Amino acid sequence: MDHDLFELFAEYSGLTAAEVRTAAASYAAFNQNDWQDCEGETWEQRALQFYGRADGYVFDLINANQSKSRLRAIYEQFGHYPWFLRSGPEVLEFGGGMGLACSILRDLGRKVTYVDVEGPVARFARWYFAKTGQQDIEMLMTPTDRLLLPAGRQWDFIFTDSVIEHLVDPEATVETLAQALRPGGVLYLLIDAHTVDPRFPMHRHVHLEQLLAGAPTLASLDHVLHDGDGLNVFRRPAPVLAV
Repeated sequence: MDHDLFELFAEYSGLTAAEVRTAAASYAAFNQNDWQDCEGETWEQRALQFYGRADGYVFDLINANQSKSRLRAIYEQFGHYPWFLRSGPEVLEFGGGMGLACSILRDLGRKVTYVDVEGPVARFARWYFAKTGQQDIEMLMTPTDRLLLPAGRQWDFIFTDSVIEHLVDPEATVETLAQALRPGGVLYLLIDAHTVDPRFPMHRHVHLEQLLAGAPTLASLDHVLHDGDGLNVFRRPAPVLAV
């Protein structure tokens, strides 16, 4: 069953759906104001604070996603969804946001792990999973300054959508994700690689070359799909069995 994100957030927050729609339409102003409220003189200093305290950032995500069916249609339109269908049984989304992509993967029968920082967005996702009967989606919280995953855990499919450009240390993050990939598994990196926009002060451009240079495990994987800086897919080779 699909759920309109405007209506869902209204139920969650106590706002009216009309108020949520108005706020979502003003997402750029929320981003800019929340960014200015973060202390620090450098981009890195502000970015470390933004996601844990920026209540208005949820409206950016609501405006972008709107509903699970709309997000799934976007993934189908741009060719991402077939990779979901071919994924192995255990999947992880890094930067799970409002939880819609994890919910899509859960609908496909996958065992899903949601990873994000603790804050307003993750709190909504937790409520959303309970509301939609998907409490079995595992939620892992990580610090804002580095990605921490349980030692020794690996997944068949690791997916991240428009998250890497938000990070203070993207190279270390993709290295951790690459190390968490099971043999034969796929790491699917979607990066918002457009020109940095004043509406998104928390974004900065990330180039594939810098990721490969700073993440040796990532560089060792098979690079199976390359579309500029925006879309790159890697596979960890499966071990060759002796005859």
